[in-house]
Amino acid sequence: MQGESYWRLAKRGEALHRDRASKFYAYAQACSSQEEMDAFLAELKKIHPSARHFCWAARWGQPLEERAHDGGEPAHSAGSPILRALQSAGVLQSAVVVVRYFGGSKLGIPGLIAAYLQSASEAIGHAGSVEVVPMQQVRLWHSYDVIGSMELILKQSEARILEQEFATHCISLVELAVRDWPLMEGRLLAFPDIRVEALGQG
Repeated sequence: MQGESYWRLAKRGEALHRDRASKFYAYAQACSSQEEMDAFLAELKKIHPSARHFCWAARWGQPLEERAHDGGEPAHSAGSPILRALQSAGVLQSAVVVVRYFGGSKLGIPGLIAAYLQSASEAIGHAGSVEVVPMQQVRLWHSYDVIGSMELILKQSEARILEQEFATHCISLVELAVRDWPLMEGRLLAFPDIRVEALGQG
């Protein structure tokens, strides 16, 4: 549900998995768009200029999109198990790339699936996860008479005052969780001396 908290990879995690001389270099990190994914891949292609297989999966967007790319491996032998590792970890706005160097021995479809799943899972484990609470910024115009009532509402909504300007009227810039905004908006608008403007989310 939009505005609800979710879990995302906390930092870049890396892992190296070996299977019958093939090497699987896995990289996991936060990623929220195809543009970020393209930059992630470009960086890894500079690190591994001689590698042929750059396989990846990602979960991002609202509503959720799940993408998987086999990078030249047999269909569903690479991208799908990487995606399964992300799903098992329960992380969103995150991606994993696994770079494979062929070691001379064919692993077969089951062997590839197992190797990509294992390497992706290890990188995700090293990255760790962090809870993300989407935030909403709101600008309030209000009279001096309602400051006490307004600040009580903000406190009860766990909103944080970022800036305040005191002139003929007061202007306050506050931040709170997106999920708490509809209720707080209704309580604030009960006061005729308070005007609200919802700004960006982040």
